[in-house]
Amino acid sequence: MIRTHISEACEARDLALLDAVLFVTQAKQLEAWHRVLGDPEVRDPRRELLAERLSRRTGAPLEGDALFASLRARLPDTPNRLLAYGLALRAATTHDGRQGPAHLPLAVLCRELGLTPSQARDMRLGILDGLSPVALAAEPAHPRRARVLEAVLLAAGLEAHLTEAETLALDASREDAPLLQELTGQLLRRIAFGSQVASPLDALCRQLTDIALAPATLAQRWDALRLAHCFSHAVGHDLGQQLLLDLLQELLPLGAVAAARATAREAART
Repeated sequence: MIRTHISEACEARDLALLDAVLFVTQAKQLEAWHRVLGDPEVRDPRRELLAERLSRRTGAPLEGDALFASLRARLPDTPNRLLAYGLALRAATTHDGRQGPAHLPLAVLCRELGLTPSQARDMRLGILDGLSPVALAAEPAHPRRARVLEAVLLAAGLEAHLTEAETLALDASREDAPLLQELTGQLLRRIAFGSQVASPLDALCRQLTDIALAPATLAQRWDALRLAHCFSHAVGHDLGQQLLLDLLQELLPLGAVAAARATAREAART
């Protein structure tokens, strides 16, 4: 159930990213999608499978106000709206940094997604500097790491919203097992009462959906999985925690090599 829900949410988001690129470039669906897949920070098996569905997508494409209303609904958060704009911008940008005839639709897309001129400028300058739209749209480290830590707690049946100081302390101690164990014990004692979540699966599903949808580079996704492994062992690694880690690896997504590296390092530390 959790995997199906998240997969559907990711597919809706991915198709919205494609529709933004199509609006700006006016390219064919598969041609535009291959431009998106050309980014190593974006490429993953789910999107490659999604490309196969594009040729079977039926019905007249959305246009005008209907298109923009649909984009806003499928991209409700600023990071993914920035990502949509960045992918469209890079797909329309020539090697000399010009947008040519795509300049007007880019401006329209920026306005309709509710992005500010400074956000659009920063994205444009970052792309000209050779940065990935994913890296430019990614959220700060604290909320991303806090969500991962809170997901591990949810897998243990506990609900807590970590402060930035707690998140920083746990992240900084990930390579120091005794210190991480001590900090985790302090955290568990703080949230021991009143932290039992009524519907842990629903809460975990929401948290994992947010993690899967948040734009993040390969390095940031690897960092998230590594942090989840360390904190999971400090909380008390069991079957539920292992299932969570396996699902995180799939959703982030990271390959089998990354998972093997994480597992081997944790085994060496315990």
